[in-house]
Amino acid sequence: MIIFFRELSRNKKALIIWTSSMVLFSVFLMTFFPTITEQADKLDELMEQYPKEIVEAFNFDRLRMSDPMGFYGGQIYIFITLFGSIYSILLFSGALSREESERTSEFLLTRPVRRTTIVTSKALAAVVNITLFNFIFGITNIILFDIYARGTFDKKILYLLILGPYIMHLFFGALGLLLSVFVVRTRTVYPLSIGIVILAYFISIVSTLSEKAEDLKYITPFKYVDAADIVTNKAFTGIYLLIVLCVIVTSILSTYIFYYRKDILS
Repeated sequence: MIIFFRELSRNKKALIIWTSSMVLFSVFLMTFFPTITEQADKLDELMEQYPKEIVEAFNFDRLRMSDPMGFYGGQIYIFITLFGSIYSILLFSGALSREESERTSEFLLTRPVRRTTIVTSKALAAVVNITLFNFIFGITNIILFDIYARGTFDKKILYLLILGPYIMHLFFGALGLLLSVFVVRTRTVYPLSIGIVILAYFISIVSTLSEKAEDLKYITPFKYVDAADIVTNKAFTGIYLLIVLCVIVTSILSTYIFYYRKDILS
């Protein structure tokens, strides 16, 4: 428990900064919604002038900006999935690697504590942080919708759009945790972590632009909880949730196995 609370304290500042930034950005965007609703026709005409590929890449062909869910899915959702995933993978990838990078692993491992306990404590602390991040962001947007959308939206879809990024953040978090076992230098693990998220986002766009690359959607979590699919179907796609579950479980189990057998740098 000492390790768990130490990790919570260590990551407190980053949690406050990331959460505050995303909440303020969401508030900023939602203030434009009433204006966009009033100019819906002009906005639709503007979208028709954009290339078809660009419109489809950002789901503007299925999400109407004058609709509360369409606005959330086309604007706010993109930022919370992308930047929230970056925060999540940075948080988890530093869980184990930080000890070796800061040369504190020797002191930690000489204490009467199992390696499995270390992994569990650090992973749980990261999960608590990312859960608080999503909870605060979600509650904020529920309040914002009550203020600006004024009941003209499907609450079920909103809840799914709030849950979707959380699922994705756990996905990238599990990958980051596994990555922290093998890449221990901060200068390496953080850029690599961000690169993984950016690459996944790029692949999701490519899979939308080209029919030949459509199968790439199965390897990028940005398509697993796609906003347009959620708004259209009012549900998550079962096969995608299964893939997420398999990746998370496999990554966590692999972390325990490899970290238990690893020669820790002192």
